[in-house]
Parts: sequence; C-alpha cells; structure tokens
Amino acid sequence: MKKIWKMILACVVVSNLFVFTSHAKTEPNGPWVTPEQKVSLQRMYTPEELEKELKDIEARSKGMMKLEVAGVTQTGYPIYVAKIGDNDPHKKGILIQSSMHGDEELGVISSVELIKTLATVNSKEVQKMRDSLSVWVVPMLNPEGIVGKVVDGKRKPSRYNKQVWNQSEFGLEASTVPPWYYRNPGFDINRDFNPDLNFELNSSTAHLLPGQSVSGWRGSEGFFVTPESRAMRDLYKALEPELFVDLHHTYPTYTVSEDSDEMSTLAILNVPIAEKGYYDAKGVFWKVDDEVLNLSKRVGALVYQKLQKGQSHYGNISRYEELNVPAMAISTFALNGTPTMLYEIRGGSNYDTGQKASGMMIKQTYEGLYETLKGFITGEVYQADPKVYDNIPVFGPVVKNPHN
Repeated sequence: MKKIWKMILACVVVSNLFVFTSHAKTEPNGPWVTPEQKVSLQRMYTPEELEKELKDIEARSKGMMKLEVAGVTQTGYPIYVAKIGDNDPHKKGILIQSSMHGDEELGVISSVELIKTLATVNSKEVQKMRDSLSVWVVPMLNPEGIVGKVVDGKRKPSRYNKQVWNQSEFGLEASTVPPWYYRNPGFDINRDFNPDLNFELNSSTAHLLPGQSVSGWRGSEGFFVTPESRAMRDLYKALEPELFVDLHHTYPTYTVSEDSDEMSTLAILNVPIAEKGYYDAKGVFWKVDDEVLNLSKRVGALVYQKLQKGQSHYGNISRYEELNVPAMAISTFALNGTPTMLYEIRGGSNYDTGQKASGMMIKQTYEGLYETLKGFITGEVYQADPKVYDNIPVFGPVVKNPHN
C-alpha cells in the first residue's frame, strides 16, 4: 500500500490538495486547477513501474498470484494480467480491466491496490474471496497510450494506442481502408471489439471495412485489429467470467443530475446497449439476456449503495447514459452472456477536474471493486434491488472550467 499513500501528496503541487466543493457552479476554485497551479502525473504508473510493482507483488504473494503476459502491443509493450485463481469451474470468475484509454489512469492505481489485497492479505474475508473467486486483473491494457508523447518536456498520455494500420498483417491489399476508429496512427481500443468473438479480419471479411461511424465515436462493431482487444477477448474466453468490470474516466465534467449543481465523482453503467437488441453488419441479431441485465443492475445497485457514505463525496454517483456502441468491450461481453459494469471516474490525466480529488477517487474505485467481490462471496449481490440501479440519476449538464 506504500506507493498509493506516498504519492497522494505528490499528485498536484498545490496547497489544500483535497479541498473540493459541493457547489461546482458557484464555487469555481473547488476542484479546478487554476492557471498558476501545476499538475504532475508523477503518481501515475509508467509501464516499467507497473511491471516492477506487479513482479514484486507476485514475489510476495506466496503463490497466490500469478503474473502472465496476455499479449504484446505493436511497439513491444507487454500487456500484463494478474491472476488470483485459475479458471476453476467451481469458482466464479471476475475479469477486470483498466486504462484501455491511456489518458484514463487512476483505475490503474485502484486495480493494483486490489491486486495487492487479494495477493497478500490473509484476513478471513480475503481468504474466502480467494477460495470462491478467480479474479483476473489487467491493470494497464494500453501501455502505449500511457506513454503517449512528450509535450513541453512532460508526458502527455493519449486515448489511443500507437499502432499503425498495416494491411499486410491481415493479408489485405495495400489500398484497403482502416476501420472507422483509426486515428493515424493509433486505434481507439474500446471500439475494436465485436460480439462475434471468433471474428477475424481477412480477405473474406474485408468488405465490411471501414464499418459505420456515427458522430466520430459511435458506430458499428469493431474488427479485433489491435493486440490489446485480442488479448482481452482471449482472457474472456478462457475465464468465462461471471462479471466483467471496465475502469475508465469521463470528461468533460458533469453534474450529478439535471437537478443538482454538485459535480459527479463517478458515473456507472451496467446496461451498455439497448435492451431491444440490434442487427450487426452481417445481419446477425444480438440481444442481452434478461438474466444478464438483471444481475448487471444488481451489481450497480450494490456498488451505488455501498459507496453512499453520509455527506462524503463518495455519494456523488451518477448513472452513465446508455451508449449503444457494440464495439465497446462491455457491450461485446454483455451480448455474450456476461454481466458488466463500467466505472467512469471524473476527469482524466489531461483534464484537471480529476486532479485535486484523485486520492479520494482512487479509494472510491477500489472500495467499489472490493465491495463487489465481497458481494459475490456473501451472496449480497444477488439480493440487491435492480430498481435501485434504475433510479440512479443520469448525470446532468457539463460543468465548464471557469478559468478557460
């Protein structure tokens, strides 16, 4: 636990590090980094630091955690998965991923802290988790995006990976256009998934390119062209999880609801795609099963209620809008029969509203994950009321930075 707590003080070089306001519109200096203040990403893990940390945890785990390479990016970065438990059919599998977008980094820290707990803590509760669950965690799916580029001598993470479109990799002609989510270079990994888990891009499926793009970021299913998405697909198929959790950030910043002037610290989503279903580009109909929707909502309700802590800003939780993007990981896995949960933490590495309260949001995410695992071993998750999830307010309007 040393890294997370030591680095809390180093996140932002400002006074009153964790001072934030409950009235975002009327007290603009609350969570905002002002022009004279400097933001540092020093607390965040680089791929090299993460590798060292994970290997150290594995060494201290006495065999309770196995570290494996799930894939390798186009530029050579390993994609690590920490496995607490194998794919034992008598255990419930939980698959967690973080930092699919490189500029969304706080989930990396939260997931590493969860790995530490599961791998090294010997309490009765954690031991029961190890006995009952197989938890596989990919704390940094997009190391290329984490590295990003250097701007004015500082690391600037990127949403996208650094992959260059290479038609020959898929046996395609040089004139073949890339998928709709290519940014030359770099792909949006969270648009590269496909409900058909066996889909392969080759000469017989190339006619589906580039796929349909709607408003630049919504569109049809993806093509599994990135090593990152294929790594997650393969882990998913191997584990056949009871739950898939995806850690992200949301920006710009929103209010908790239409009727609130408080900033949301976390938006959650457990129903990623329309319940009525949809037809893919090949004419195949896909729909999320009612049982999957029901348990997804129960997980969301459990987390929402567990994070209500009196007057704490943990309670500033919203429901994320229904996205209806089949190319997203949560959509693909939900359509394949797995309950899902999306965390959208406020702000991001390049967006300053997540800076001053980052320590709180790391803990909030960690506690949400921990309580979810606890809910599965106690059975509480199956008793949670799906209506609670339905009644979580959808986030409200954008809160603009008063200093811009």
